[in-house]
Amino acid sequence: MRILIVDDQRSARRVLRQMLASLDGIEILEASGMEDAMSAIERSPPDLLLLDVRLSDDPRDRGGLDILRKVRAAGRLTPAVMVTSVSELNEIREAMRLGAQDYVLKDELCPEMLLPIVEGQRERLTLKGEVARLRERVDRTWGTRAILGSSPAIERVRRLIERVAESNSTVLIRGETGSGKEMVARALHEVSSRRGEPFVAVNCSALPGTLIESLIFGHERGAFTGAERRTRGQLELAGAGTILLDEIAEMPGEMQAKLLRVLEDRRFRPLGSEIEIPLRARVLAATHVDLEKRIGEGRFREDLFYRLNVVTIYLPSLAERENDLMDLLLAFTAELPRRLRYTDESIQWLLRRSWPGNVRELRNLVERLALLADDDVIDVPTLEELARERPILDTSAEVDRIARALLALPERLGSKLRVIERAVLHQAIESCGGNKAAAARLIGVDRKMLERRWDRHSTVGGAPSGDEGPPSSRRLESPPSSRRLESPPSSRRLTHRQPAPSDPPTNDD
Repeated sequence: MRILIVDDQRSARRVLRQMLASLDGIEILEASGMEDAMSAIERSPPDLLLLDVRLSDDPRDRGGLDILRKVRAAGRLTPAVMVTSVSELNEIREAMRLGAQDYVLKDELCPEMLLPIVEGQRERLTLKGEVARLRERVDRTWGTRAILGSSPAIERVRRLIERVAESNSTVLIRGETGSGKEMVARALHEVSSRRGEPFVAVNCSALPGTLIESLIFGHERGAFTGAERRTRGQLELAGAGTILLDEIAEMPGEMQAKLLRVLEDRRFRPLGSEIEIPLRARVLAATHVDLEKRIGEGRFREDLFYRLNVVTIYLPSLAERENDLMDLLLAFTAELPRRLRYTDESIQWLLRRSWPGNVRELRNLVERLALLADDDVIDVPTLEELARERPILDTSAEVDRIARALLALPERLGSKLRVIERAVLHQAIESCGGNKAAAARLIGVDRKMLERRWDRHSTVGGAPSGDEGPPSSRRLESPPSSRRLESPPSSRRLTHRQPAPSDPPTNDD
């Protein structure tokens, strides 16, 4: 702690220095007048000022007050303790108006009087520093700094969060499961002026419809069987903070209508109550579901969708921000006590992976590696052993993810649809060992259709550069059966040729 003593008398400064000498961790600076004091403050800002009100023999001199005025005018909030006499009570009042924390009378100056004041200021300084560190930790954990990555997609998310954080409008956060929607909601709360208020998250899919209304709105005693006391709902508990309605698409239809009314009127009524309570919290909603599709199916209210969709924040999947994977990997690894290292091959393996579980899946994998890996150096065999494939529960979402990745292929490939179709046919035939019937069943088409499509790809463009295809697929480029299928329908009806003994056998089945 750095203390600046400002007094025109050297003996007075020496007395104050001797009194403070018993304190540990104290650095003492001295100044005899305003010019010396302001230079010392600019050169090495103190944590506490000990200011004599009068800095000369002139009874009209109030140099200590002038220094305090200059310090406050410069925007500095340095704590100050005034050293004065009983006859200068008016000056004490003025010093308090300027922000002085305390004062000491010269006639009563002693260690028992001065040291507790200084110790109190040191405790406040320590608490202030602790609050600043906690604030920084919260920013790293929940603020925009917690959203890791430097890809353009993530930068857009950060900018949008900062832009709408102070608004009271509802925000709809959309993104795949595990992409970090709740983290975005927390960031919206923490960078706003509401950060000192509660943040409440409600999972709308975790409770049945009979209980979710009571959970969100609360209830009075006797409102229903088992309601033995009044319970405040999440809307009330959120106060003037933020409430996140996660998995909003799973909210029952009747509850959707009630929520719409609450958002429009900014008031709600607990179950069994006759009194309406003002809604002070900001409402956020999140979902991984295609709400437009749900609206078309009649499972989600269109008017509620538009009420929630004032601002939409789309959180990209990990496949759409693969350049951020290394940042995420290093950050998650640094959080663990075990220091893992990754080979170049293992990093390439991670970059090629699809990550259906997004950021959550990556974090879980890092934690699993720290617990179960035999060596601190992570190689590909270790990843293949411990990175268990997660079952895909939402097939349509996975198909959409794959389609986005395929559309990101280079333009030089030409028709992406043709390239994709040929790759699917190629992989199906290869995985089935050249068995056309099995390959057709795997794809979900008729065998003859598979043959026609494969023959068309073989005739038009052949295999892509550097890829001749497996031996089994090369044998299928001009199969006798596919050539016969290209005949007009009339010729196929008129021809009933039995296979000659010399005809090559097929491996259809």
